[in-house]
Amino acid sequence: MPVTAPWAGRSSPSPSRPARPRHRGGGGVGARGGGGPGAVPAEEARLVRRSRAQRRERLHLLVRLAGPVHPGVFLAGAARRGGRGPGNSSSEEDEEEETGRPSARSASEGEVRPWMPERRTRSFVLLRMRRMSGVFTSFMTPEKKTLWRIVGLSQDKASYFGCLVQDYLSFLQENRSSHTSGEDLLQTLRQFMTQMKAYLCQSSELDPPMESLIPESQIDQVLEKAMHKCVLKPLKGVIDAALRNFQVSSGAWQQLRENLALAKAKRPQELGVDGAVPPDPEAIERIRLKLHNMCKMYSPDKKVSVLLRVCKLIYNIMEKNSGRMYGADDFLPMLTYVLAQCDMPQLDAEIQYMMELLDPSLLQGEGGYYLTSAYGAMSLIRNFQEEQAARVLSSETRNTLHQWHRRRTTEHVRPCIEDFQNYLRVALQEAGSGCTAKTLAVGPLFTAEEVCQLCARKFKVPDPEDHALFLLVGDSSQQLAPDTRPQKIKAELHSRPHSQRFHFVYRRVSEPLPPGETRPPS
Repeated sequence: MPVTAPWAGRSSPSPSRPARPRHRGGGGVGARGGGGPGAVPAEEARLVRRSRAQRRERLHLLVRLAGPVHPGVFLAGAARRGGRGPGNSSSEEDEEEETGRPSARSASEGEVRPWMPERRTRSFVLLRMRRMSGVFTSFMTPEKKTLWRIVGLSQDKASYFGCLVQDYLSFLQENRSSHTSGEDLLQTLRQFMTQMKAYLCQSSELDPPMESLIPESQIDQVLEKAMHKCVLKPLKGVIDAALRNFQVSSGAWQQLRENLALAKAKRPQELGVDGAVPPDPEAIERIRLKLHNMCKMYSPDKKVSVLLRVCKLIYNIMEKNSGRMYGADDFLPMLTYVLAQCDMPQLDAEIQYMMELLDPSLLQGEGGYYLTSAYGAMSLIRNFQEEQAARVLSSETRNTLHQWHRRRTTEHVRPCIEDFQNYLRVALQEAGSGCTAKTLAVGPLFTAEEVCQLCARKFKVPDPEDHALFLLVGDSSQQLAPDTRPQKIKAELHSRPHSQRFHFVYRRVSEPLPPGETRPPS
């Protein structure tokens, strides 16, 4: 009796010709479009063909942009896409894509996949991303290209500029408590950025030089933006935490919160507002949101731009609600009222951040005017007394503003190269615990003996007489004589055309000498 096959009613595949492979996901798009239960409408098949064509076009575009591609990558991708049989689950495919190895079930079924190591696939992706980045970089303006070249140089410790920047960042992160106040910390930051700008103007590490790419009138602006990205961006969290700690430890934070609560409960007229209609709660909330976003920024220039927009918004609301123009004497009480309603005590540190780190050339325009107005408003709130309204700035606040403006706008002498050599990275090497590195404040005239004394204090070495300072260059090591100046050695090593990586190591002298190491003559 003949046995009826499960596919009765269809034409069975011919034994002499292999069956046509079915499309992934089942359903027979790649099979016939005839009229059986498994047939797919012609419209769906057309959509699938168009989708495949679009994928091929996108792939060809990527190949043209990224350059030649190793064929094994596409073989591996094809194996991952087409190797899923009816019994394979999506979890197995995810496992393979995450680990870079075939799943256990695929291997047991004897499925053959072209070998493609995970590292090679990842390196290809990185290479393609770099090439794509190069394509987009070619559309950058000369100012943007110069900016990103400086940022890249600051992260390269093989360069002298990168070594200076990275050493300073490490020093500030490890010794944030060495400053006496927030103003002292911010002034030190501003001085370092000014020194680095002067160094880049004198240095030949940027090749080609900036003068050949951008006009001379724009060099200082590009350098200032670069300093914000190189120095202020990585230190944003450190600076915010340090300024908050200074306020909390001095009691200013608690006093400011209490005075803000008192000022917020006052009516506009009690704060000195005369005739102008204040912003409504909806406008206050918009202003508060703008100021909140300003606090997240690291660039003082961008912070001042947001503050400028906020002050202009307050001005426009005053004129729109009252129908007349207002002067500076009317604006300060209104700004004090608005900042009190926003109830943001962190604005005090933000204003201090802008006042100390803003480029002095920007203090002469609108930004400088509104910045001093915001400082005056926060000063009124900070010194607010419940029994009297804050209407005018005290003589102490006026003197402080005058001294600040004179200090920030005074022309300073251009720093010399010795001013940049103030930090040295030294590692403590111990036999059982490896190396611990610290960035130390080491002047250009410090001797190796003085550096050893500083290392003994910083690393808390119990027997400093048994330790010395060593210089490691490549595979060789040399103990430095007591009268040697490490900063001079560092400058000479960085000035070489093909400089090698070097390290200063503070370690015990009695340890056996590694191969190639020498000691100074006694």
